[in-house]
Amino acid sequence: MSREPPIVLPISLPLLGHANPWALLLAKEEGYSLSAASLLSERYALKSDEKPFVRELLRRKRNVWAFRCDQRRFAGDFIVVDMSEPRPERRWVVVLDLKMGAPLVLGGGGAGVQLTQAQLAVEALASRQGVITPGARYELATGDKAVILDWLRAGRRRGRAA
Repeated sequence: MSREPPIVLPISLPLLGHANPWALLLAKEEGYSLSAASLLSERYALKSDEKPFVRELLRRKRNVWAFRCDQRRFAGDFIVVDMSEPRPERRWVVVLDLKMGAPLVLGGGGAGVQLTQAQLAVEALASRQGVITPGARYELATGDKAVILDWLRAGRRRGRAA
């Protein structure tokens, strides 16, 4: 288990039904043994309002794909990609950090160190998944689950700052 686990893992509605979805992904897709995958899986565990957030997002916004960020790597909580654009280089990408009770803040303000490695996570997503292209532009957003969901449902985009 000497290699670093991936900084992002894909999330799907069926996967959320498993008791330990991250161990399953780490074992099946990343080639870790089940025991190593179980130990590593806590890095991706969904806490407090994160599971209801991502479940509601994926149920209501069928055009988005969500990815869980390794919580020890300061890359935010999730990366969300709008797949309605057929060209990967033009897809809208947002890195989210949920903050209970907080207002929506774009650009990463209020996240402290939690988004310092967001670019690394976006680059990893581009290189490993093929969902977006290398050098993809992305937006940072923080806030409470409800305000983030409202913002994503409205399809609001502000400048796509990289």
